[in-house]
Amino acid sequence: MKLTELSRVKNLHHAYLVVGNANKGVPEVLAMLETRGIETKGNADILNTSFVEFGVDDARLLSRFASLRAVGDGKMIIVSWSRATTEAQNALLKVVEEAPGQTVFFFSVDTSGSALETLRSRTIEVEVSDENTHTEDSESVITARSFLSASFEERMKTVESFATKASKTQDRGPVRDFVTALLQLVHSEGASPATLRDVLDAERYMKVQGSSIKTVLGHLAVTLPRARS
Repeated sequence: MKLTELSRVKNLHHAYLVVGNANKGVPEVLAMLETRGIETKGNADILNTSFVEFGVDDARLLSRFASLRAVGDGKMIIVSWSRATTEAQNALLKVVEEAPGQTVFFFSVDTSGSALETLRSRTIEVEVSDENTHTEDSESVITARSFLSASFEERMKTVESFATKASKTQDRGPVRDFVTALLQLVHSEGASPATLRDVLDAERYMKVQGSSIKTVLGHLAVTLPRARS
């Protein structure tokens, strides 16, 4: 999912990992917020800061800013780093998970590996504009849209098809693309936090060697709300 697509998302998630180019990500976040009608210049509710090395003291300062009462509708915290210590990222975990009020975090990094898995699991990953991403016409998006509008029985046929193909080819790439497309679609439709968490968990499990495709996708077949055709 591209960062620019967030301008059309109904409700922003509480945290995003912006990957592709740490320096480019920051102005793209600001431009996206402007398209959502949020003034970014001279706004006391927006913190925009960059670090060569993000340390634990920096994380604590962000936590304090996030805990302050917003002047307007909510806070936007935009942070980029070249490197972040493990201690600093661990210090961010609680405040990201329990972001007060309408606080939204944007962590801009060069690669997803610049953030710990524990932090990545609490964010939705988006890409700066020069990165490849799914399009409306991609096969994974078409399949994901069909899955969301399908009955449980039809969903399970899709699950079985993915599991069978992955077993034969030993390639999980199409399954991961499908789950990422699901995340893009449910997020753009303003899904509930519980629904987003289910798909984020599925996306993470699909990266784990040996995880069961049938179990992970079967859970989504049961829990994801059925979209209107």
